[in-house]
Amino acid sequence: MIRDDYHRHPLVFAHGVLGFEGYPQEGLFAVPANGDNNFLLYGIVEHSLLIVDQKQPFEMEKLNMFQTDTIIQGKKQLKLSLTRLKGFPYVGRVIMAISRYD
Repeated sequence: MIRDDYHRHPLVFAHGVLGFEGYPQEGLFAVPANGDNNFLLYGIVEHSLLIVDQKQPFEMEKLNMFQTDTIIQGKKQLKLSLTRLKGFPYVGRVIMAISRYD
């Protein structure tokens, strides 16, 4: 069955990130994946859009997001890890990865 409510979640582009409108925004953010190819087995490739839920607790062997000390263009960079990264604050857990094919 094809759902006809797709218009409730249109694509939006803001702050350099493509995402979806209409989903709860509290605690969620989206970031593009870089090209280090460390998580290919999880379907994450360069420029995949990663949806991170800040309310999800850290879990071993899950895609956890941490904030590093590396600053690029005035912003601290984020890093994915399946284990806890000592010395870096936990930011949230990836709940979805969206890849673009063209």
